[in-house]
Amino acid sequence: MKGIITKWLWLIAISLPVFSEAQEGTAGNKQAPKNEFNAAINYQSYLHYFGRTDSLKSSGIFPTIGFRHKSGLYAQGNFIFVQNSAQPATYTGATVEGGYRFPQSDHFSGNIFYTQFLYKDKSTLVQSALKSQTGINLAYTNKILNINVGGDLKFSDKTDVGATFGLDHLFIITKGLMKNSAIAIDPSVYAYAGTQQFSNTYLQKENVLGFPVSQQNVTEHVTQFNILSYEASIPVVLVVGKFNAAVIPAYVMPQNLATVAGRPDLTERGQNMFYVTVSAGIRL
Repeated sequence: MKGIITKWLWLIAISLPVFSEAQEGTAGNKQAPKNEFNAAINYQSYLHYFGRTDSLKSSGIFPTIGFRHKSGLYAQGNFIFVQNSAQPATYTGATVEGGYRFPQSDHFSGNIFYTQFLYKDKSTLVQSALKSQTGINLAYTNKILNINVGGDLKFSDKTDVGATFGLDHLFIITKGLMKNSAIAIDPSVYAYAGTQQFSNTYLQKENVLGFPVSQQNVTEHVTQFNILSYEASIPVVLVVGKFNAAVIPAYVMPQNLATVAGRPDLTERGQNMFYVTVSAGIRL
């Protein structure tokens, strides 16, 4: 996940035109890049941040609007509504993203992006300390196995480095469907890594000739680069003309949950979980 907008929402917003173009190409009607407006409504059954969750098992609704210029520049906004057993769907914040999508080729695609997070005060989102994020995504595509890599910087009161590695195989089905329609099925596995920053305080004693002469509390700040989660999914995307819809079942396995001795309030909550993302939108 990149902030509250998971990589699947990025897939829907950025990659659906690729599915559609592939279908058009199959029909012998591949078009040159053009300006495009998109809007969608997205639902995620279980909100998480690399498998880290809140105690209420919240779900989320994310209306999305965006514009992509034929040059590759794009901008999009996402509005975040969170619901759980303690509250109905409540507006919690928004994200604003701008970036550049590299020209599509036979084997390479990708984008660079910057995202600003705009949370309401006292946001209940697990990642609400995150203020902004910037990064790059690259993909090498072929008929056997697509390779996806990414890197990012996450900014809060500190800066964390993130990395992504994924493998997928994209199936595009056009036969037997109505004109200007396609179905994409994309079994995928991903690993997410990043820095984790900890503070460790201990009592340091100084001895002279074997006799203690002083003691003081010493705090060390430690940064470790660890695997944060593994995730497997099978996105299924339908494109019919200007309309698109997706159902994305996924299973996430958090790794290296941070614990703080004696401070359960600072210990990360997370578990292996199955969740589903559902989306419907239009492109004009």
